[in-house]
Amino acid sequence: MRIDCTECAMYQSEHCDDCLVTALLHPPNGAVEIDDVMEPPLVALSGAGLLPVLKFQSRPPDRPGVPASGSGGVADERSA
Repeated sequence: MRIDCTECAMYQSEHCDDCLVTALLHPPNGAVEIDDVMEPPLVALSGAGLLPVLKFQSRPPDRPGVPASGSGGVADERSA
C-alpha cells in the first residue's frame, strides 16, 4: 500500500496528529510504502489500541470551478 500524505483529504489538519503514518514516521517526507508483510502486524497493533488507525482518505480529483476541501469528513477507519 502506497500512502502519500500530500494526497490525503485531511492533509495538515487536526486528523494528522492521530494517524498511523504520523505516529510511526512523525510526519513522513514523501510517500510511504506499507508492504504485505508489515500490514498484518500494523492492523493487529492498531486493533489492540497500541497504534492509531490509518486515517488516509484520497483527495478527490480537482474539478475546475470547485474549491478543494482541505479537511474533509469522517476519518477512514481502515487499519493500515
